[in-house]
Order: sequence, then C-alpha cells, then structure tokens
Amino acid sequence: MNTVNQSTFEQSDVAMHEGGGMTADSGEPVRLLYTNLQDPSGLADLLLDERVDIRLVRGTCLKALDRKKQTFIRRQELENNPSYPDAFVTREELQKWKQDRKYRDKVRIIGVSHVWETREHPDPRGHQLALIAGAQRWHDRYPWYFLDYMSVYQFYRTSIHQNRSFQYTMMHMHFFYTHEYTWTYRIEDLTPFEEADRQRQVQVFFTETGIPEDGKVEVRPFADLKENCTPYSRRGWCEAESQWSSMRSKSQQTVALSFVSPETWTRAPMSPAVFRAKVSNSELLFTHQDSAEAVKELQERVFMEKAVETVRLQMSVLPFREFPILAGALPLYKKLKVLRISNSQVDCQGAEALSTVLTMSELHFNKIRITADAVCKLALGLKGNSAVLKVALTECLVDEEGAKHLSDALIRNKRLRILDLSSNSIADEGAAKFASLFEPMVLQWLSLNHNCFGSKAMAILQTGRNKSLRRHGEVKLRVQCEGGPSLRILEEYVAVAFFLDNFLFAVCHLALPILALIEYDSSSAGDYELLQLWLTVPSMLLVAVPPVVLMLIIVIIILEVFCGHKFKCTGRWRPFLESIWPMICMCYSVVWLPAVQVITFLERPPSDQQGSVDSPLGGPGS
Repeated sequence: MNTVNQSTFEQSDVAMHEGGGMTADSGEPVRLLYTNLQDPSGLADLLLDERVDIRLVRGTCLKALDRKKQTFIRRQELENNPSYPDAFVTREELQKWKQDRKYRDKVRIIGVSHVWETREHPDPRGHQLALIAGAQRWHDRYPWYFLDYMSVYQFYRTSIHQNRSFQYTMMHMHFFYTHEYTWTYRIEDLTPFEEADRQRQVQVFFTETGIPEDGKVEVRPFADLKENCTPYSRRGWCEAESQWSSMRSKSQQTVALSFVSPETWTRAPMSPAVFRAKVSNSELLFTHQDSAEAVKELQERVFMEKAVETVRLQMSVLPFREFPILAGALPLYKKLKVLRISNSQVDCQGAEALSTVLTMSELHFNKIRITADAVCKLALGLKGNSAVLKVALTECLVDEEGAKHLSDALIRNKRLRILDLSSNSIADEGAAKFASLFEPMVLQWLSLNHNCFGSKAMAILQTGRNKSLRRHGEVKLRVQCEGGPSLRILEEYVAVAFFLDNFLFAVCHLALPILALIEYDSSSAGDYELLQLWLTVPSMLLVAVPPVVLMLIIVIIILEVFCGHKFKCTGRWRPFLESIWPMICMCYSVVWLPAVQVITFLERPPSDQQGSVDSPLGGPGS
C-alpha cells in the first residue's frame, strides 16, 4: 500500500496525514488498540471495531468489476454503490469467522501489497484488478481482500469519523501483512502508459486548484493523472509491507501475482537498524518525510512484536543477498527453535554470516543451491556449537568435499544429535569420511539416504563401526542408507538369539506341561510314571538350551566381525523380548512349579481301607 500517493499536490499530502483537512475532535486520542499478531480473535476484533472501521472486500466483487472492465472503486463511493450492494464482508460473517474454526479454515484474508501507478488512483487501467481476479489462488466465495483504496477511507475525507478511522488504520495496517491468519498478495508490476491510454478515463477525486475543499469525485482522462514511476522495490510503504509479510512464521503465505525480479524475491526479516539505514540512505522513497518517520517506527514495533513470539520460522525462495540480512535479524529472535529454508541460494558470504548466529535447536535446508565452500563456512558454525541439536541439508547437492567439512566439524561438536544429508551427491570418498563418527560422541543419527556412494564406502563405514563396537562395547550412532547398501548392526543379531531362547523357553514351560497333563488325564489311575516323565522333559531342556544359544551368539559375532557375512535383522523385537523375559521366568518359578505340585497332589490315589499304601512318587503312605 502506498497511501501517501493519493495526494494531489505536496500541501494536499500534508493535509492527508494530518487528517485530510478535517480538524481532529476532542475525544479519545488515537492510539494502538490491538497488538496480538497470533490469535484470530484479535484480528476479528480489529475488523469489528467501529472506531477503526476497516472493510474487507469480497473476491466476488472484484470478479464482477473485472468482468465489466472496470477498476478499483474508492471506499466512499463503493459504500453506496447500488451496483455492488454486497461488496463488503458483513459483521455477521466476521463474527462467524471469529467463532467457527471450520468456517475460518475456508476463508482467506488477503492483504494486497501493490504500487500506486498514479497519485490519484492506484490502478487506473485495471491491470492489477485483472491479476487479482485471475489469480485462482482460492475459491471465489472465500477470499476477503484488504485493498487500501477500497477498504479505507481515502483522501479527501469529509467527516471526523472518516479521519479518525484513517488514523486508526495507519496504526494497525500491519495486521493485514504480518498476522498469522492473513496472506499477502504482492503485485510489483508498473503498467506502462501508452499514448492511446491518455484518452481513457477513470473516476477519481480530483482538484484543479490543489485545495482539497475545491475537489470532487469526477471522471478524468488519464492525461490529467500524475504518474508515479518509482519501482516497487524502492517504495517505502511497499518495502515495509514486504518486511511485515516476511515476519510470518511461514513465508508461503506471501504470494507474488506478477513478475518477480531478482531484487524482490521473498524478503528475509530485516532488523530495525538495517531498515532505518535504508531509509536514511534514500534507498527507500516516501512522498513525505512524515511518512518515513511513521513507517520506521511502525516497522520497528512490528518486528519486535513478531521476533519475541516466533518459535518456528520458515523461509523460501530467498536470493543469496538476503542471507546476510537474515543473519542480522536472527539474534533478535530470542525464542526461535526451528529455522527452515527451502528453494533458495546461499553463497559463501551468506553461509558465513549465518554460521555465526546458529542459536536455534533445529536448522533445516531443503533444495538449497549451496557450494562446497559455502558448506565449509556453515560447518564452521557447528564446531563447538552448544545450541543446534539437528541439522538437515536435503536435496542440496552436497558433494564429497562438503561431506568432509561436515564430518570434520562434527568431531568437535558436543551437542548435535541428528544430521540428515539425504538426497545429495555424496560419493564414496565423502561417505567414508563419516567412519570416524562411530567413536563415542553425542551424534545419534546420520541419514545418508539416496546418495551416490557404493559398497566401497559402506565397507569403510562397516569397519569403523565394528572397531568402535569391539573397543567400547556399544555404538550410539545409527546410520540410515536407504536407496543403497546398508550397514549391518551386530547388536541386532542378539535379538535373534533372545527370540530363539524365549521361544524354546515358552515351548518347554508351557506346551510340554500342558501336553503332559492332557496325556495324564487320559491315562489310567495311578499311572504316575508317565507324569514324572513329562514333567522332567522341560527341566532337561532348560539345562540344554542356554549353552546352545550362547554358542550360537558367539558364532554369529565371530562370523560377522571377521568374515563379513551378511545378515538382515531389525531391532523392533528387542524391547519386546527384553520385557517379556522376566515375565516368563516369573511364570516358571511362581506359577508352573507350584501348579505341577498341586496337580500331582490332587491326583494322588486314595488310601485303601486296610492301611497305608506306598506313594507312587516314593513317599510314605498315609
């Protein structure tokens, strides 16, 4: 939004910022009413506040204007326009948006960031309107647009209410570009005027004398309008809106509807000091100096509000020149835990700047064009880093040289737990560099999925792992290598032995006693020798099974370490077997033996009437 461009002459511009020629009332002073940029209720309350009186425009209204080959209509004229009675979103719809989550998910509130092509009208030829109407980014019924020319009372404002509404809007307009429940549509194009266009006409507020009171709304030819050729990237208001939009936790909520030049890709959040410097160096232009001061203060306030709240920051389509700017802003994000950057370009300067501010716990790079030298600079930030726990560089074309820099850095890192290098270009020599990471250290997970190395690198990694296992008895680091050869985890083979031992244990102590009792039940009374035989079998097997299982474990380990035999086994059964082992032992000692004794006692034959009878088990008669 470039609201200051609405003035007709310099004195008109001053009048606009001072209230459009209206004398301020003696009521409540204009102040900031809302500050929460996360909660949808705060945004709804702002839109429902009659003091602010901002109106959102329906997408269906813009579609209708485009079909009729018209252009934006000023707020004052749109309010009473019989051709568009439903142009604005109603209070009832805003209340529903506030209270109904499902309805809120359907609606997209969109702030349009665009250039004013003339001082009197932002889009006299309807080019910007056509871009919005044809975007097809959301269902026609549910986009609600914040368009300054249509949503806010414009110059010349003829009542105290209009004037105060404008002042309140100036203090809260950042909501539509930085709130987590809004989107930004950015239009950078400057439509060049052709000679034939000078005879076309558009309805605007116009004054020939420069005195606002002498002006009126009328149809004027394009030739009477004062063209503004300042590019989007140099307009102060446009840069502020881009900055506010970049402070959302997800940069995907900013969408470019027109050609995006390399200078205006997605912006990184800019610290207030850098923004002030750009204004002071005249890199950003304002029609009036009062606007420059107001925007600088607003940008600083909005930045600090967002920075102290942001925990996750996602950026995409960042050009390499934005990374030093991002690095300058990150120290102000005190609560930042996760930084995700995708589809961007990083050079050595940007990587070096970023490496000095790695205070977040997770850093994710996806589909980043980064050279080996830039990876080296980034790796320097990981040496001795005490904050970062997870680093992911996926689909970043990291080669063997970059892998070497990362492995060297991790040897000196005492905090990093996870390193994901999936889908890169790491060949044998690069992958082999990670063999030293098997020594005891805090790194627990290394993903090398879908890279370019083969069996040669895997043999080196396997040797490094086996040496560490023999030396220390355990290896904490797990290496994942999907899409290629994989490491053999010797510890997992113990799970096979545990499984076999538990299985035989269960058969001996559950199946055999049951079979013995079934057979005994069908035998003739007094046939206790058969019962003794069946109850002795499990105990004999118990004595035989442990040595056999132990020998199997030793043989497997020897074959794996010295012969390199390939076995495939997963560790998903080991926790289960470890937990069920004491249960089975308890069942044997506490349940099975007493149960057998009880059954044996109950099945003893009764004594005859003549005297005692010898017990079948060898005990005295009763």
